[in-house]
Amino acid sequence: MKTHRSSSQWKSLFTTVLPLAALTATGAWAGPLRPLTEGLDQATLKADAQHMRRLFEKKAPASTEDFVHIDLADPAQHRFVMNRLHAAGKTQRNAPRLFERLAMARQKALTRKEPGIGRSTLTTEAWGCDHFVVLDNGATVSGERQYTSGPVGSCLNGASYIYADVVATNANYAETDATIVASAADEEYAKGTNFNTVAVNPSLPVNGQRQLIIDSMMIAMNEDTGEERVTFTASQVAVTTVAASVNLEHPRFSGAVKPSIASCQLRGGNDCDYAVVNNALQPYAASATGIAMRNPAISSWTGDGAAFFPFPTGTSFSSSKVYVPLKLTFDAGSDLTACNITSVLPVTKLRLIKTIQGGTCVTSADLQQDFNAGIGHQTAPVNRLLDLSRETPAAGTAAADCSMARITNEAVELALTISTKANCGRGEVNRTVTYRSKSKWNWDLYVWNSCMAEGTKIVRADGTSAPVESIQRGEQVVANDSGLLLTVTDVSRGGEDKPLVRLGDDKGHQVLLTETHPVLTSKGAVAAAALKVGDRVMTQAGAATLTTVKREAYAGQVYNLTLGTEQELLAAGKLDRTMYANGFRVGDNTMQAELSGPKAKTGPVLARLPKAWHADYRNSPSFQR
Repeated sequence: MKTHRSSSQWKSLFTTVLPLAALTATGAWAGPLRPLTEGLDQATLKADAQHMRRLFEKKAPASTEDFVHIDLADPAQHRFVMNRLHAAGKTQRNAPRLFERLAMARQKALTRKEPGIGRSTLTTEAWGCDHFVVLDNGATVSGERQYTSGPVGSCLNGASYIYADVVATNANYAETDATIVASAADEEYAKGTNFNTVAVNPSLPVNGQRQLIIDSMMIAMNEDTGEERVTFTASQVAVTTVAASVNLEHPRFSGAVKPSIASCQLRGGNDCDYAVVNNALQPYAASATGIAMRNPAISSWTGDGAAFFPFPTGTSFSSSKVYVPLKLTFDAGSDLTACNITSVLPVTKLRLIKTIQGGTCVTSADLQQDFNAGIGHQTAPVNRLLDLSRETPAAGTAAADCSMARITNEAVELALTISTKANCGRGEVNRTVTYRSKSKWNWDLYVWNSCMAEGTKIVRADGTSAPVESIQRGEQVVANDSGLLLTVTDVSRGGEDKPLVRLGDDKGHQVLLTETHPVLTSKGAVAAAALKVGDRVMTQAGAATLTTVKREAYAGQVYNLTLGTEQELLAAGKLDRTMYANGFRVGDNTMQAELSGPKAKTGPVLARLPKAWHADYRNSPSFQR
């Protein structure tokens, strides 16, 4: 028979197992969570972290995760969690729901009595979180190298609450002489999709006999599913005279001026840096053989033969997969001698962080094999097209659910971690570098879903109509019934592997659109697939009623336009990035991206946060600020 406990009973249970009862509980505070070194002595902090790192190092080599699940049934691991939280300033008094949930998680782990790690989590198919450490190669000034490091936490569909901390340690290789040089902690409520505000900047004297060790704990809670993720991860690098580094050639901008790198896998225009091409380097062909970067020397989109990445042997293009070209050279650096790579660690991988939906997409194949060619050498080259269709973790599985349908029109961030062991003349040491794109670039993977069938007539500025495929950049089209003219700034084209939507109205108009193409109605912009017979739509002849809405197979090319110069858009309304297509008023590329792309959760935190967490949030530094 199950035993049901009240909230007060859970708190009572948790109080009996707290290892730090002597710590003073506080109420609300102003300012950020305190550095861990201000709330806990170095000896305890180091001993706890060293114990967790040993567990981390023993994790299964085949694991797809770069962290270990902390086992709250293990007294030592439970004590580690409690010490870190209290050191940061979290107590039962100022965070009652957090400690209540941890008590429930510990009781689940104790009751199950199963072997191995991860006993504190439920198994569902809806939720998972990635947790990894970013560590740059440091900048050397006056004999000291300053690093920037911190954890990233990203939960699929977000989290009710997320906490992360980081501790930086200067140690010899045996870790018999170690000093904590920096620490930090932070938390976030009602988001948890791209938590990256925790960072340290430790400075270490350049000394090939020393290393920087970074470790991090993360707690993520999902009030909707009753799940939690309590995880630990670590990274380290030897502080040699010449740091490890990466020369990244691809992905990169092709030369277009925009805020992100765009890869258009089904269709796109000149705003695409990369596209799927055939052997003639033409995009969006049925006989696709790989992905190429745009050749900026040619006005129309043509691939650059020097930047072509074929699909792996034995595979062909799949419109559901997420592809990223990767070309780089990793340099392990030097100390007494060149740092020759001896092995490549499993944490070596490429990620795409879904900043709005949460979770990360990673390579389906381990990158270790690509770097193995560098073993015995100082440098390791990689030149390969990667499939990043696997979610990490996909609700605790390795399911391929980072499909294009799930990532379309979301500006994801790229994180590349390379971790090796190398011999630099003093024995084997760690050489780790992680680059995260936020400070350099975003990587946008686009399937431009809003398109019209070839032959669709568009109304030009002079009132005449022309097939969409004949419209050129620089032309103007009629945007609305007030005569607003917008300049065509780009033309996208490609294929479509789903049936199109045929619309017909009572004024005799007919048009064939892809399912997410925006159509202007009496209720605003609506995706074509969401329309039904009887809906009122806007046309060149005024408001009309839909008489036909049906799906239709289509094997031809599809096209769309991007409309409006910066000056023109200042005078346009929110729903004016439109044109007349076979008489229907429809949206352009930008309107479609805004209509169908994932939406970030906005509004007051308390309105989005489950009530059980309201007291914690009101006591939190973010509420106090």
